[in-house]
This record gives sequence, structure tokens and C-alpha cells, in this order.
Amino acid sequence: MKPEQPTGKTSQLLRVILVAFLAVALSLVFWTVFRGPAILARDDNPRRVEQELRIQRGRIFDLQRNVLAENAETAGIFTRIYPLPAASPVVGYYSLRYGTAGIEESYDAYLRGEPDNRWQAEMRQLLHRTQTGRDLQLTLDANLQAQADALLGARNGALLLLQLEDGQPDGSPAKILALASHPGYDPNFLDETFEELAADASAPLLNRVTQGQYQPGPVLQPFILAALLDQGIIALDEPVAHANRPVIVNGVATYCATPPPLEATWADVLAHRCPGPLQDLADRLPAANLAAAFDAFGLTEQPQLPLNTETAVSAPISKTTLALIGQDTLIVTPLQVGVAWAALATDGRLPTLQLVEGLQSETGDWVTSTPPPREPATAVTPVAAQTLRGALPRSGDIQTFSTLVLSGPDGSNNSWYLGLLPAGDQTYAVVVVLENNRNLAEVAQIGEGILTAVNGR
Repeated sequence: MKPEQPTGKTSQLLRVILVAFLAVALSLVFWTVFRGPAILARDDNPRRVEQELRIQRGRIFDLQRNVLAENAETAGIFTRIYPLPAASPVVGYYSLRYGTAGIEESYDAYLRGEPDNRWQAEMRQLLHRTQTGRDLQLTLDANLQAQADALLGARNGALLLLQLEDGQPDGSPAKILALASHPGYDPNFLDETFEELAADASAPLLNRVTQGQYQPGPVLQPFILAALLDQGIIALDEPVAHANRPVIVNGVATYCATPPPLEATWADVLAHRCPGPLQDLADRLPAANLAAAFDAFGLTEQPQLPLNTETAVSAPISKTTLALIGQDTLIVTPLQVGVAWAALATDGRLPTLQLVEGLQSETGDWVTSTPPPREPATAVTPVAAQTLRGALPRSGDIQTFSTLVLSGPDGSNNSWYLGLLPAGDQTYAVVVVLENNRNLAEVAQIGEGILTAVNGR
């Protein structure tokens, strides 16, 4: 007996049901396969929030393995804590609501323990394993970082401390031992204070060392004079007429920082921070040559560092007489000045900056982290660098250069201190800037204070 054939209406109903099932199947494939990752990544997805809170991020240590960032666990939920808030300009912050900054941002995938492929992620999820990141070690010294923060106190400004290895012809990395920026913030309370911090006109979330943009003024003098020595345009014992004559910028007269002798030389121009004689060199040092000197000292490029160093690009030189005294278009960060200052200390070689000392492998072992070498770059010859260094003023064993910089049309000033301290096989270099400050003794006290601390550690 043949099976009964479906009637026209039944056949039509079956086709509708099949189409409906097909539509449901396609919908499931679309939302799970194609749209699934996007849905999971949405900030308002409760599942994503739950997963994020259960990630055990890696710890961040200083050079002596003091903890700078770690986790606190409550019922399988991890929160980030920062034992040394003063390290926030480097360590940054991790926030489920506001994201990441600093090393927490640059090494986010590493600290989170992101799997190398999707199969590893699915296996971990299937086995309900906690996502665990790996630890990393910085070149920061927690004690020096705390002292740098304390020395800045309530002042707005920045401090950078570098350790340079002597006798390394290949230009070993310059280790960052301290990097302080004021005003700052406490990353332990970031979620509660972020809106207030973001609206604060004093910009506490801005890292002034890596992104603070300053008119350089006479801070450029050691680098310009080193370039002039290198090109044979001047000699330090060459006489200079009327060294203390005024320079007028925005209606403000600027003289030497301290009175030079009547029969002054270029060495006296450097020692007494005299702006006037530099303007006489405009005919002997064309704008193109001066721009090349700025480039050679790294003053126009963003230093390579696992922190945000992005800044506006300075416009080309518009007036050489102003550019020679740092009052033209060039804008610099303390980090760029630190690189240039370190080049003078290392016989003219531009250093590679190092901030990460070591990384933890998957087996738990520590692997030394070496920053990628930069292209060999020399700002000036060793002879020019050594000659310039020999003419710098001294305070005990410290070679110094401190100066006031006209920082705006309102006549406000920033005070700068640059210091070098040879100590055994290392030289320590420091750059300090205080905003809206005219007290050179105050900024020198901060710079010499951190150098004394590093020498006694």
C-alpha cells in the first residue's frame, strides 16, 4: 500500500516550517560565529565584565623586585592595587571603566596573559581555568622614585633620572631609574576621581616628562655650543664682546644668569648662561645647519619608550636669531632634553632608553629585556662632547647647567636643572623642570638631591 501523499496545504505548511528552521539556523550561525565576538567585546556585556574581573593580571616590579602593581582577590574577583602611587607616571593604571595607561597599557596583553591563538583560549574556557598574566620588572628604583616625588613636593614640573654605562662604544641603554610628573594622581582611586582629574586644568593625567611641551630657551645652549665646537665655528677660549648685553623677547629683557667677566670667552658664555652672544652666530650657522643640530641631538624626534611620547611636531625654524636662544618654534619634552643631555655624557652618542628590565616567561623564569637598538647615531664627535662637558659649571662632583626660560608672552618663567654625576662605571644624568618658577637655587636643590640619593644608595 503506497503511503499517502501530502495534500497541497500540508506540503505548503512543511515548506514554511523548513524555511523557518533554516532561518533560525542561519540566525544562530550569524549571532554566534560572526557577531559573537563583537557582542562579547561590548562594554555592557555582563559576561565580558565577569570575565574581565576574573583575570589575574601579572605583577609589576621595580629593579629590586619591590611590587609596584599587584592584585587583591575577593571570591575569585581581582582588583588592581598600587603600593607606590608615586610610580603612576610610569606604571599608569588599569581600570575596567576607563581603560589603561602607562606600562599597564603598553604591556596589557602580556600582563593579561592573552593566549597566542583561539584554540588556547577555547581550551582555557572549556577547562574553567583562570586567565593569568605574567610579571614584568622595570628599571625604576622604587626608593629613588619616591624621593623624586617627594623632592618635587607640591610644585608643578617633572624629573627624569638616567643611569648611563661608561666605556661602552656600542652605546648601551640608558636605564630610567626615576620619572616623576607633578601634579599627579593616585591610581588606587582612579575610578572615583577620573572625571575630576580629566577636567582639572592643571592636567594631572598628563605625563610631563614624556609629553609636557616646553619652550627650551637657554636649555639648548650646551647642545648648540657643542655643535658649534664640532663644526669649528667657535673655540671655548675665543673672546666674546659684550657677553652680558640684553636680549629682548616679547618685550622682556634677558641677561646672563650670573655676571660674566668683562673679558669673556665662549666658556664664560656657557658658565654664565648668556643669551646675547649666541644671536651673533646667525650668519655663521644658517637655519638649515641649526635644524640639523637639533635633529642630531634627538630634539625633534619622539624617543622610543613603552610610554606615550606623542607630541605635536615643531614647526620649521622661522627666525634663526630666536632659534639660537630657544625662543623660536622648537618645543621640547624633558625626555627629549634627557636624551640630548645623555649624549653629551656618552661622548656624543645618542642613547637607547630602557624602562623594562625583565619579563617572565611561560615557565616562570625571568628573561632579560633589551630594548631594540636604535640606528647608530652621533650628535657630535667625542672631542666636542668632552670639551663641552669640561666647561660646564661644577657643584662638587656634579657637572651642572641650570637656567631660567621665558615660557610665555605673559613673562612667566620655568626653571631648569641639568646635572651629570660620574660614579664608578656609571654616570647619572638628571633633568628637572619647575613650571612658573624663577628660583634656580630651588630647582638645583631638587636635581642635586636626587643625584646625592642615587650616589648613596
